[in-house]
Amino acid sequence: MNGDSKSLAELAAMKARGELTTEQFEDARKLLASLPGSTEKPRPQPPTSPKPKNKGGCRNFFVGLLIILGGLWAFGAYLESQKTPEQRAQEAADRAAADAKAKQQAAIEAAAENAEQAEKRRKGFHCLSVWDGSNRALVDAVTKSLRDPSSFEHDETRISPVNPQGQHFVTMTFRAKNGFGGTNVGVATGMIRQSDCALMNWQLVSS
Repeated sequence: MNGDSKSLAELAAMKARGELTTEQFEDARKLLASLPGSTEKPRPQPPTSPKPKNKGGCRNFFVGLLIILGGLWAFGAYLESQKTPEQRAQEAADRAAADAKAKQQAAIEAAAENAEQAEKRRKGFHCLSVWDGSNRALVDAVTKSLRDPSSFEHDETRISPVNPQGQHFVTMTFRAKNGFGGTNVGVATGMIRQSDCALMNWQLVSS
């Protein structure tokens, strides 16, 4: 009997006498088998099945969240029930004052917006393009009168406030090719109706 077998027999005898539990015997046997030069082969362990996923973890989380939210709601309801009639009346008055202030601010902002739009209409800006500041009707009229319409380039358009007749006087400078292939700076003027920005009349001052 070699040393490993003798040691194993002694361990078995101690287990039989009740000096070692089954778990202690197995631990000692495994330790003996792991020693260098040991001929004792460890017993194969039965395969362990993977632990099932805790499918209820997510559900438990949401249940816990609902419980917390329910508790907060109940606590808020409790605090609300403890308020005196005077406190509730004061809170209602505060809410009404806040609503009135918000409505007043909205009315002020709306009035300012309306006043700004009215001022733009008075100055005639609503009849000018937001892209290049030109008046489309005057541009079309001038372009059609040119020798080379494709050479038209808008330079600047100025418009005066509305007059008592409800019209705006407009002046436009532009560039276009002349008959010799060069480029001239031209000026056109016209009258624009404020209500619909229609071109009432126009003329070329220079071209």
